[in-house]
Amino acid sequence: MKGKRILFVANTAWSMYNFRLGLMKTLRDLGFRVSVAAPYDAYSDKMMEAAIDVIRLEKLRASGKNPIDEWAFYRELLSVYKHYKPDLIFHYTIKPNIYGVLAAKKLGIPTIAVTTGLGYVFNNRNLVSLAGRWLYRYALPKADAVWFLNREDQASFRKHIGLSQEKMQLLPGEGINTSIFERRVPLDFTETVFLFTGRMLYEKGVEVLVSSVRRLLEEGHSFTCLLLGFLDIENPSAIPREKLIQWEKDGLITYLGSTDNVLPYLEKANCFVFPSYYSEGVPKSLLEAASMEMPIITTDNVGCRDVVEHGKTGLIAAPKSELSLAERMKQFLNLTTQEKIKMGQLGREKVHEAFGEDKVISIYLRSIGAMLENKSVEV
Repeated sequence: MKGKRILFVANTAWSMYNFRLGLMKTLRDLGFRVSVAAPYDAYSDKMMEAAIDVIRLEKLRASGKNPIDEWAFYRELLSVYKHYKPDLIFHYTIKPNIYGVLAAKKLGIPTIAVTTGLGYVFNNRNLVSLAGRWLYRYALPKADAVWFLNREDQASFRKHIGLSQEKMQLLPGEGINTSIFERRVPLDFTETVFLFTGRMLYEKGVEVLVSSVRRLLEEGHSFTCLLLGFLDIENPSAIPREKLIQWEKDGLITYLGSTDNVLPYLEKANCFVFPSYYSEGVPKSLLEAASMEMPIITTDNVGCRDVVEHGKTGLIAAPKSELSLAERMKQFLNLTTQEKIKMGQLGREKVHEAFGEDKVISIYLRSIGAMLENKSVEV
């Protein structure tokens, strides 16, 4: 199958680089021609440096609702697919999954739609979300397969979209390379350092975390709280920069900005806090932290509870509750060093067994082989 073109279509080059670079490199090394179609960002250049072809999409409006823009994006995908003639297309996120699947079906190109979370369409009840559900119901059955990152998303799509069971497949998240995310410096619990990594969004629980920090500091507890991640100022749910600055002035957190390499920060902290109430798939930040043997405090939220077992690999708080999160953080502060170490070790064991990148890549390879030549691909 060398020379076959595999095209990945997503709403950001950033997501393809951060979540699926290992997969794309594996396919590249096996002789496939690998291309990514996405709006241009800084990670487009990084993928080209990794010998991944990048096709720049101009018409995708991630949060746009104008039917003219939607039609323009569909026409752009049709043009791209006609020009590059991919043998198989993987689509990610809402708009590529809808318009990309329809364009691929029109041209007779095999396609797999990968849902990375329920997102806006399922989390709201308005005309736009209802239209999104209708489009999903129209488009997704036309995909050759639809993949999910957790069982709850799969159940929701079957209920609301009406997908047949034989078209659906469950992935163990996006996968994590546990040989890269491996602790090389022993955890030091002399001082507690809580770390959050992720986009600075309200739905990721950032403000809930800071409110919990304020509560604990007022009670006299001693610790440090670090925030690391992209400040997505164009997102309507973004934490304003002024608010982050004020939190720092108040002595509540230290904002570290964003980075391409989270490893040094995971090495310096000793507890990962991720109080998300966003509709997650399986958060990669949780997999990274657990793979680094870090105890985790997260919420009883879709995707998050797939990774963390309460009392075993971490602690689980109620979503959107600063009181519940503060209690879990206090509970962690009161654990013995050995209890904290054991949590981290069990967390890494679970990630290695259930979420290893090799397992995810194997699923892709088997599916690609079955769809292109009706046989498995071996590494």
